[in-house]
Amino acid sequence: MKFRPDIEGLRALAIAPVVLFHAYPALLPGGFVGVDIFFVISGYLITSLLMQRLATRQYSIASFYAARIRRIFPALFFMLALTLPAAYCLMPPRGMQEFAHTMGASSLFVSNMELYRSTGYFDGAAELKPLLHTWSLAVEEQYYILFPPLLALLYRYRRAAITPLLAAIGVLSLLGSVWLLRHNPSLAFYAISSRAFELMIGSLLAVLPATAAPRGLRQGLALAGLAAVLAACLLYRPTTPFPGAAALLPCLGTALIIWSGGGPDATLVGRLLAAPPLRWLGALSFSLYLWHWPVLVFTRHALLGSPNAWQTAAAVLLAVLLAQASLRWVETPVRRASAHDRRLLLAGLACMLLSLLAAWALSSQAGRLQQEPGEAARLLAGAQDFSPERARCHRGEKDVTSYPQQCRFGAAAGPRHLAVWADSHGAELALALGERAATRATTVTQITSSSCPPAWGLEIASRPRCKAHNDAMLAALAADPTLDRVVLVARYGFYLGMDAPAFEAGLRHSVQTLLAAGKRVVLVDPYPGYDYPVPAALAARWRRGSDPAGFGQGLDDYRAHNAAALAMLERLAPTGASRLDTAGLLCGSGRCAVLAEGRPLYFDDNHLSMQGARLLAAALLP
Repeated sequence: MKFRPDIEGLRALAIAPVVLFHAYPALLPGGFVGVDIFFVISGYLITSLLMQRLATRQYSIASFYAARIRRIFPALFFMLALTLPAAYCLMPPRGMQEFAHTMGASSLFVSNMELYRSTGYFDGAAELKPLLHTWSLAVEEQYYILFPPLLALLYRYRRAAITPLLAAIGVLSLLGSVWLLRHNPSLAFYAISSRAFELMIGSLLAVLPATAAPRGLRQGLALAGLAAVLAACLLYRPTTPFPGAAALLPCLGTALIIWSGGGPDATLVGRLLAAPPLRWLGALSFSLYLWHWPVLVFTRHALLGSPNAWQTAAAVLLAVLLAQASLRWVETPVRRASAHDRRLLLAGLACMLLSLLAAWALSSQAGRLQQEPGEAARLLAGAQDFSPERARCHRGEKDVTSYPQQCRFGAAAGPRHLAVWADSHGAELALALGERAATRATTVTQITSSSCPPAWGLEIASRPRCKAHNDAMLAALAADPTLDRVVLVARYGFYLGMDAPAFEAGLRHSVQTLLAAGKRVVLVDPYPGYDYPVPAALAARWRRGSDPAGFGQGLDDYRAHNAAALAMLERLAPTGASRLDTAGLLCGSGRCAVLAEGRPLYFDDNHLSMQGARLLAAALLP
């Protein structure tokens, strides 16, 4: 297969946005589409190679997999080998165990489904998962496993069906991705079935007959492709429903660049991509992709929070150095070594088995650490201090529950009835209020749904059922004659960052509707939030000899961080709603508390634990 320097440079156009997005998200909010560029390139190159070998009768499934081992395994398992001790030294036991599970799944190239399975409130923030990025490698490897035998069978028995079948797979994958985005966005992101159309775009490029297009046409299409890729990087946001139809813009843009560069003379875009700096970065792209994310994540673990701009730059530089070392001293020697396919296959199997064994050992050690007594263990136990009724009463993105089916706590039929209507920030508060309500002749109804704030009419792409849920809940709350008070709480800043006008308008409508129905409304001010799980940070500070309570943010920092949310609540309160001043309760000393009676007030980085929720409940039901 003829080497194309422009495609090597195109890899730079894929890796640079990914690294920038992970390091400085505000600079390139759509940089995550770099992964999709990689998928199209992989589909094109692998299919081109397979078609060439099939045509010359050199195709061998063993040789193909041996070549994949030679290309992927050295860099991958070198990264896993070095990140394992970092995980042991820097991560809390629960995070360490999660790392071990993902490491094992990465060794078997199923980490995309392991990460889908473990996605949730209690599995750690994405920014703290060192192997989160291996999901895309798993998708590619699954493609490598499934696609070559299919193509070989078609080439031998139904050669004319190759193009229509690949197109059909791509269309079905795209339609399935669009459908999943509405019903299960997390699965749509991770599953190969939702990403196959991106790989098929590259594969179709490789099997379509070559045409001698005029140079002017190729120039225009190459520029259009580059514009499409850059537009996706600049205009998309993490909230953009993805992959689905939105992935077509960067993928088709990449396809145009590849197709237009296949002519006898290079286009302007092709010459740009073939420039030495871009080719250098493109050659480094696989190693850099593997290294940049773990280095950024372990920086957060070392600092117990988000790094500043200079610390982030240092982390990126370290990732580049590690990637260069991996390419020069690990990957290149293996690629150049003469080794029989059988030996490579056995070596690959040995790497997988050793990695699985190391993951098992780390998981076992993490389990033992979680059982050890002591102050650090007591602080870490705060991660389990969430509502025991979450599984039964808190609604996830796929749950739909009517108003009468919502959980009720406290007095079975007390003369007073209040409801907590919230996103996940209200789950612990509802139960804490329920604990107090039993002795106060009060009933508490919990209406909480993940990432779905109590704002009427608000459309959230990643939570397609949220609008219908809120519309139904608002109507039911307003019509309930037994209800006299509604407590509203949300992670306000999160939604203000999506669509501030729509969120405020929806929240205002909810407040006004409830007030018009004769209900009292209490708006709970935002909780102080952190960049690192509080129980783990407190335990780490204790182990390092620092005062755990010093982890709490200053009152001025709280006000600055939540300025937009506090201003919005200030505008809503004059409509007749009252407010609960969480800063007055938690930050009275000038520093927001993270401990009470020696127990963490949070179970992660932003959700109050039951210990913390009880402080607020005491103010709401004195």
